Amino acid sequence: MAVYVAAAMALALFPLVGGKFGVDFVTKTMVFAILALSLELLVGQVGLVCFGQSAFFGIGAYAAVLLTPKAGAASVAWLLPAAVGLAAAYALVVGALSIRTRGVYFIMVTLAFAQMAYYVAHDTPVGGGTDGIYLNFPPTLGPVDLGKAPDVP
Repeated sequence: MAVYVAAAMALALFPLVGGKFGVDFVTKTMVFAILALSLELLVGQVGLVCFGQSAFFGIGAYAAVLLTPKAGAASVAWLLPAAVGLAAAYALVVGALSIRTRGVYFIMVTLAFAQMAYYVAHDTPVGGGTDGIYLNFPPTLGPVDLGKAPDVP
């Protein structure tokens, strides 16, 4: 238990000593860890080889960018549930159609849905085409500015 408390305290204090590069690096590492854990849950625990689990993360990210107003920052209080809700709605459709298959057919159906999500994001104006889309204003969490790195001497 003490190890978990020490790790939580180290992560909480890291932005004060890590600087902008360190915070960006840890953020990207944590996102990749979540993606790896989703694959481990599907393949390791459930036994379903799925090629489409990352589409849900992408849909949530694109939803967050598309729902953010062009003129200012959005609040995490409504933006996060909205992005999760849109990804969950896509997961409901994909799950309803793919869970009825087994073996290599399940793999192919999930791959097909992943490719459809990819082409919507990559080849349509909704996803910004090959250039992608950008979040002009980082979301806000009340008085906390999530886009500002801490000032470290």
